[in-house]
Amino acid sequence: MADVFECDPAKIQPDSTPDTLEAWDSLRLLDLILAIEQRAHIEISPDRLEEMMSVPAILRVIEESKGS
Repeated sequence: MADVFECDPAKIQPDSTPDTLEAWDSLRLLDLILAIEQRAHIEISPDRLEEMMSVPAILRVIEESKGS
């Protein structure tokens, strides 16, 4: 996330959301999803994008996508 959002990794907290990270916008979220898909070798359904608005939600979607 820090690479995609171009921020200090320490700024990313378990409760981080688009409201708490200035660089977290819709375009960067798409970049993040692409990076996750490439690194984790998974595919995240575009229907899940709206869910991915917090660090825990992103982690949950990743785990669920690994299982499918």
